[in-house]
Amino acid sequence: MESLAPREHFPILEDNVYLNAASISLVPGPVQQEVHEFDQAVSYAGTVNFDDAAENRVYEGVREAAGRLIGADPVDIAVMTSATEALCSLAWWLRPGEGSNVVSIDLEFPSVTYPWLRIAQDFGSEVRLVPARDDPASLSIESLAGAVDDRTAVICVSHVQYASGHRFDIGQLSELARAHDAFLIVDATQSAGVAPIDLHGYDVDVLLSSSYKWLCGLCGAAFCYLKPEVSERFQPPLVGWRTTGEGALAFDATSITLSPGGRRMEYGTVAYGAGISLGAAIRYLLGFGIERILEHTQALGDRLIEGLDPLGGELITPRDRNRRAGIVSATFPGHAAEDLAAKLAEEGVHVASRLGGVRFAPHLFSSSDDIDRALEALGRALEG
Repeated sequence: MESLAPREHFPILEDNVYLNAASISLVPGPVQQEVHEFDQAVSYAGTVNFDDAAENRVYEGVREAAGRLIGADPVDIAVMTSATEALCSLAWWLRPGEGSNVVSIDLEFPSVTYPWLRIAQDFGSEVRLVPARDDPASLSIESLAGAVDDRTAVICVSHVQYASGHRFDIGQLSELARAHDAFLIVDATQSAGVAPIDLHGYDVDVLLSSSYKWLCGLCGAAFCYLKPEVSERFQPPLVGWRTTGEGALAFDATSITLSPGGRRMEYGTVAYGAGISLGAAIRYLLGFGIERILEHTQALGDRLIEGLDPLGGELITPRDRNRRAGIVSATFPGHAAEDLAAKLAEEGVHVASRLGGVRFAPHLFSSSDDIDRALEALGRALEG
């Protein structure tokens, strides 16, 4: 199976097998070129090439691309510097208090749970973390639902778990939240760009993603979707000159008129080159089709799973395609995942160790030859 994207767009692949898109993905050459041209124009000429209108176009380009990606109106999307920033802003706005609870999972990426643990210190809410860290394969919508009740103020989970690769059904998450009148926040950092997301027909309050993983952008940018009814109520804890949206260029320091839509979450000057990369990278991925990218990565995942079994790998990623996206992770009893990842890197095969497992994350630039090389190198590492 050939790579879906042209390999020449990713020069490092000439000498390396890169199966680490879940950590930091590779940025396609055409996206890098667009960012380079932008940075060069601004660095050499300042506002000669980057006036107020051009500055606004950076944001609008990201909103339009992200809206196409997730099936949302661009006006409902904020451009942020990271998913963590957005999550913190949301937590300090919602501030669930005594008698309420927030539900998440104990094997989540820390930025998903830390804001709620911090809020609980000051406002007294209970943070319920569904136990799955010791048995990642046990995670399911049913185990999540077991922690939710009518006192649940917020459900905050990742669409795809960063360590195990477990993928939730967004429709089921939405139904669970609505059944208990809970606020639903979905972190799509490990799914946006590799798994199709269409918010039409789903009642999701917030969905967000950083740029530098499966979206193939640079670090320093993210997008955050706010449901229209949410953005109307959202009172941003952090405010700045961009909070007023189209009124920002009036530079009126005497009053705050919040922008309509998701952009009221924005507040300051960002790394514009990172924003350029996010918009360009999403358009690059959409050119191949997210459905095709998912099919490609899952086929490679199938090949990985078939090869891990005879090597003694104990899979912690669901075998069912409907419950995984691009990540395949396995433990190897008697072998430390960190040591195995290091040995693979010595052979030019780049993976990650997460929660005791070796995590493989192929993307649209990966091929079946990459998978075979990785399995061969892993076999040698296990023998050694």
